[in-house]
Amino acid sequence: MRLFGIQQLSRSVLADQRKQRNVQKAALQAMDYDSWTKEALVERVRQLEHQKAIKPRWGNGKKNTSSGNTSGSDMSSLEPKRKKQRKPDFDFSRFPQRKVALKFSYFGWPYHGLARQGNALSDEEKKRVEEQYPTIEGELFKALAQCKLIVNEAQCGYSRCGRTDRGVSGFGQVVAMYVRSNGRFLADGEMAEGAMEDEHNGRRYVVPENERELPYVSMLNKSLPQEIRVLAWAPVAEDFDARFSCRARFYRYFFNEAGLDVALMRAAAQRYLGTHDFRNFCRLDPAKQIGNFERTVLAIDITPVPQAVPFIGDAQAGEGRWWQLELRGSAFLWHQVRCMMAILFHIGQGFESPEIIDQMMDVQTMSGKPEYEMAADTPLVLTDCRFDADAVEWIYVRCARDYGNMTVLDRTVLRQWEQMTTQSVISGALLQILRTTQVPVVSGTQVVQAAVPWDQQRAAIRKRFEDEGAGQALLGGGTVKHMRKYVPIATRNRADPVEDRNRAWLARKMAHRAAREGANAGGNVGEEQQEDASGGDASRSAAEA
Repeated sequence: MRLFGIQQLSRSVLADQRKQRNVQKAALQAMDYDSWTKEALVERVRQLEHQKAIKPRWGNGKKNTSSGNTSGSDMSSLEPKRKKQRKPDFDFSRFPQRKVALKFSYFGWPYHGLARQGNALSDEEKKRVEEQYPTIEGELFKALAQCKLIVNEAQCGYSRCGRTDRGVSGFGQVVAMYVRSNGRFLADGEMAEGAMEDEHNGRRYVVPENERELPYVSMLNKSLPQEIRVLAWAPVAEDFDARFSCRARFYRYFFNEAGLDVALMRAAAQRYLGTHDFRNFCRLDPAKQIGNFERTVLAIDITPVPQAVPFIGDAQAGEGRWWQLELRGSAFLWHQVRCMMAILFHIGQGFESPEIIDQMMDVQTMSGKPEYEMAADTPLVLTDCRFDADAVEWIYVRCARDYGNMTVLDRTVLRQWEQMTTQSVISGALLQILRTTQVPVVSGTQVVQAAVPWDQQRAAIRKRFEDEGAGQALLGGGTVKHMRKYVPIATRNRADPVEDRNRAWLARKMAHRAAREGANAGGNVGEEQQEDASGGDASRSAAEA
């Protein structure tokens, strides 16, 4: 009833307004302005202008209910709505593009690896995949496009230094590409100091001094998620490639001491040093048809995590003593570092002797990779990528105002550290409560001893399982593999030799291609038969085939 009354009132108001407008219109038509004096005509014009000024604008959804003069604030709301003008597309042709390298860091656990899912900026299907399975490169390219630094992914000459998998982080990842510069193109015949010309631009151009160049670091960090931070940039030569120009890659793998003989692991790690065939320490991708598995480890060691890292170095428990595998090499195979670390964990737990590394490197004796679990992904970090000194000179600060950017960067990382450290401290407090909880010692259903701290019983129970051959294999990052009985790696099932797996994959690919070509040919024959049966020209069908 209330709604019906409101509707009736609205109709009544509108009817009155229409009636009033009709009366005013008739009155104006009846007026004889020819007989009016000049002063009367001027006064009438003023009245009409005043009426027009206070007339409500129904198009903006606001009704003027004031009975007197309209205030300035009300008048502004009566202005007619202006249509939003569409911003013109950014004209990249006005600016030269220069090749730069970007050094950036990222936490890997929120993302599905570094590599993007195809050209997600222009391919809608790839864009949907990227939204469902976000990657670090996907976020980087979205920021580059938002900042109008690149046209698209395909035309920027992109290269990356090291491809990291899902969960793996990076402190010094490097990529290279052509980006928009603050420079300018030169007119025909114009001479300028430092003029450049390359195939990518196709015209002569100049770039500004570094302090006058676009602030690439701050621009991108404003558009990137907090887990991804650009640290520095560097101008590079046209032939620079982030992957093939790299001279060394540095990795770290973090783990705590609990349950491990770190001294034995450290001695065993030296067996990786040098050039070896690492086919049994990687994951094989037959699609790449890799035949050479020799890689060179330039340096390797297991060292304590520096005491300067807060909340690290608690000597009261093995969980608080943290170590890091530091590894330097020219190049690595897929999952090589995680496989190397998994074997070191087995050695540190006493399941294997250090000699297992030599046995697995002897591909004549162990031609197929034995079955074993890789180490966890989260503790692995690509810490740095090294290039020739004359190839890359990193620019962290261009001028004094860039100190503000460094301050923001420091504050952002500190805030992330505080959030994650808080979670760690809370988990540690709960663990401390559980370890000190008094629990009675029972056998079956009978209490055989008064309550003792759970930490004592936990150690005794673990010792009993280990004596029986059961237990768990540590894989780093809180990941374990439970087992009833440990099976030595040398006696486990092995994959077929690499050469056989590569040949088998290639044979399957050729068979699929032949089947596909046969199906296409069969489809053409079917079309010919159908046309012949319907009275078509058989000779024309044969010619088209």
